[in-house]
Amino acid sequence: VLLLLGVLRTQPGCSQTLSVAAASGPVFLPGSGVSADWQGSLAVSIHKGGIGARLEGMYTGVPGADLVALTGNLVWSFRRKSTTAFEPYLIAGLGTYVKFTEERFGLNGGVGVRRRAGSLRLFAEVRYHRVLHCFDEAREADTFVPLSVGVSLGG
Repeated sequence: VLLLLGVLRTQPGCSQTLSVAAASGPVFLPGSGVSADWQGSLAVSIHKGGIGARLEGMYTGVPGADLVALTGNLVWSFRRKSTTAFEPYLIAGLGTYVKFTEERFGLNGGVGVRRRAGSLRLFAEVRYHRVLHCFDEAREADTFVPLSVGVSLGG
């Protein structure tokens, strides 16, 4: 079940929009011996034209315990003229990954697609997350691939 909270703000004379999104879905854990777990995320984005920035917090299950990822990402949208058309996008970023008392730096990148549905946008995306230095407490939790399905309100 998806939860949505959001705000839309348009600046005068500017096509800047602010959006808030929530998503959930399975997370795949290559090389860990565990096939999958679940994740959930909340994000705030600002868009201007085809480029945007997204701040995101994700809570995910990984072997041995749970992990919190706090990332900053750039989003490149390929917007279509029709407001009901599918809009593919690329996303890439970096951030901090926290497991128990350990904090590590990591990178992520992926692809997604969204579509406007009234005042909402439905989206699906897949990303590859890589923690650059293994966790001491759970060495197999350094790579994960979340598949997110969500809803956003705003641009």
